[in-house]
Amino acid sequence: MKAALLLTFALLAAAPSLAQRAVAQQQQALRELQLSVQRLAARIDAVEQRQTALAGRLAAIERGAGDSDLATKDEVAALRADLSALRSSQEAMRGEIVSDLSGRMAALSERQAKAAEAAAKAAAAQSRGSGYSHVVEAGQTLSAIGEAYGVSVRAIMRANKISDPTKLQVGQKLFIPDP
Repeated sequence: MKAALLLTFALLAAAPSLAQRAVAQQQQALRELQLSVQRLAARIDAVEQRQTALAGRLAAIERGAGDSDLATKDEVAALRADLSALRSSQEAMRGEIVSDLSGRMAALSERQAKAAEAAAKAAAAQSRGSGYSHVVEAGQTLSAIGEAYGVSVRAIMRANKISDPTKLQVGQKLFIPDP
């Protein structure tokens, strides 16, 4: 029984760091998604440029062709086939992009839900004790934060499982226990 309570307490204490890790993972996934979108946009641009070039060649040939020029008619037919294949390729690429992005967005949504759940657990764990929530701003130190709330640095470090008080991050949420 005592071991189970200690394990439960340890899990609750770790919840803020789990939430922070989940947020970092979400941010990394979002960066990867943005890079993927950029690469796909470049591929689409290349296909569209090729399509425009083929359409231009086709128009030029049609303008210069006479009704009896068999070689020109063959070239026009070949260009039309290339253009049709390019359009099909472009549609297939769009389908791949939609499918890929949908899957990635679903995975990101799932990770966000897990992060929200972890944050809720962390908030619930902290709400059992009385105190305040504080978001670290640029230039703030634990000693300045502690002084503002009338709480010792050691108490803030204990409440937030901080081992190195010099490694605060801007935007980091801290639980400030009542003095």
